[in-house]
Amino acid sequence: MKNWIFDKTIVLTGASGGIGRELTKLFITKYHANVIGIGRNENKMLSLKEELGENAARFSYRLFDVSEKENWVRFAAELTEQGTSVALLVNNAGAFPSFTRIENTPTETTERIMRINYFSAVYAVNALSPILVGERKHKPAIINVASSAALCTVVGTAAYSASKAALKGFTEALQMEEKGKRYVGIVYPGTTKTDLFRDDKNTENSALDLIAMPAAKMAKKIARKILRKRRRAVVGWDAKLMNLTAKLSPVKGLGIIRFVMKKSKSKVFSEVFPEEYTANNKED
Repeated sequence: MKNWIFDKTIVLTGASGGIGRELTKLFITKYHANVIGIGRNENKMLSLKEELGENAARFSYRLFDVSEKENWVRFAAELTEQGTSVALLVNNAGAFPSFTRIENTPTETTERIMRINYFSAVYAVNALSPILVGERKHKPAIINVASSAALCTVVGTAAYSASKAALKGFTEALQMEEKGKRYVGIVYPGTTKTDLFRDDKNTENSALDLIAMPAAKMAKKIARKILRKRRRAVVGWDAKLMNLTAKLSPVKGLGIIRFVMKKSKSKVFSEVFPEEYTANNKED
């Protein structure tokens, strides 16, 4: 059955792994779209192309750092020269440092996270807007993948939460500016089993692992929201809980989450509550 992305071209960042990889497979195999994946790991891109099998022709990729504005300018120029029009831009690339206190987070780390999680989307939207082309019935579209942390900040994730909150504000302003011209949506996924936490070994076999939704399941839910042109999608039970907490008790709610994290004495939060974690280990 045809859908609004049928045989259209999609540009999707962070396509080589996690949610991006699963979305790429869905867009191509189930919804019959063409995807240009953006990433940095060619081996992962090649394995994805192999995994697509007979649908591999619908997938192509570019290797570049999404946090560098010049790369987007060059990419847009390349597509323009080729006469390629894009129906949907999905800004999915993201990075997460480790759970730690602000005082222990180098400024360079915060700047890097902001460039990847926020500025990359700004660069992509600005560079590709001229070649985002829709139809009379279906307008061109932009989807920004934020995080539940943009709805309800989690202690120990200052850089990450700030970057996703910035993406939230940017997207909401874009929605108002593009109303009636383009479909602009934002997705707030909850905890997902991806390699987003690859730099934080403390997350292995932690509470986060227990509540995380498989990437394939998360991608299916997100894809359905996109196909239905939802402007705002909160996906995952934990994301919905954080969304409700932020609405009903934006101050006390954060304190409750902090209390639960601290009392869990989990190693994943050991850098956030070092005294609590150390005391627990001594008792053991």
